[in-house]
Amino acid sequence: MFAISPTDKDWYNYLKQNQFNSYINFWTPTPWNISRLKEGNRLYFMLKSPIRKIGGFGEFVEYKNMTAEAAWNEFGYRNGRESKADFLNGIQKYIDKNSDKYGKRLLNSFSYQIGCIVLKNCQFWDEEYYKLPAEYNIEFANQVVTIKYYEEYDSFLQSDFENDSFDLVQEPRERKKQLTNIRNGQGAFKGKILKAYRNACCVTGETIPELLEAAHIQQYKSKTSNHVQNGLLLRVDIHRLFDNNLIFIDGDYVIHVSDLVGNEYYKRFDGKKITLPDIESEYPSTEALELKREEFRKEYGNSK
Repeated sequence: MFAISPTDKDWYNYLKQNQFNSYINFWTPTPWNISRLKEGNRLYFMLKSPIRKIGGFGEFVEYKNMTAEAAWNEFGYRNGRESKADFLNGIQKYIDKNSDKYGKRLLNSFSYQIGCIVLKNCQFWDEEYYKLPAEYNIEFANQVVTIKYYEEYDSFLQSDFENDSFDLVQEPRERKKQLTNIRNGQGAFKGKILKAYRNACCVTGETIPELLEAAHIQQYKSKTSNHVQNGLLLRVDIHRLFDNNLIFIDGDYVIHVSDLVGNEYYKRFDGKKITLPDIESEYPSTEALELKREEFRKEYGNSK
């Protein structure tokens, strides 16, 4: 089972650019009372006209009806809007245009209910990877305005294939002027890393979505860098320490914390192993990890 639903491009772009990939709210301005999707089923994002292509997907977690106020309190920016006012205005515009019952009058955010389709491990693809359903023998008529379910084999899965192992990227890094505010492929890369590490930091076990980042082991050079074996899911502060070579993870997946880090909280992780993915083929590349050993910063004369 999988499903496709028309998707607001502003919602899609906001989540992609801000790297919110898990426990996001694919909200519906009126309750849809979703019952057919099961946990883990994919909901594909059909970007609205004039694009009319699939731009990614999320894995279904749950559906619930909530007041607009409660939805903002629970999901915040994971509603795909930059402010509460923008979120409420988006609902208001839709019901003004489409609802005879609620339109043309100010909604009460404490009583008006919306539908909340909660998704995790979302992938937001770059434009070059958008997909036309017809090319995968999947029909999705222009007349569909809510959601369409499919019981047949998900032929989009054929494009999920990734090389079994990660090879260090030898090409020079893309110049900054060629990088947008989100690196090429990052919207899909984070979704893969979240799934591999079960939405928990591999060092601390942190699960708050807003604090989790997909870290590249070998620094990002091109979209080739976005291999699951070149990634770790880290809490934002651990990510900063890792990128600044104050935390090193060796080829046995053991954590080393630099003596330059004086905080006792971080020192407690020294000598411990990271939590690995369930699937061995998604383990981080030992070659990429060892590449960072020479850059590890420590007190002068300390051979740790």
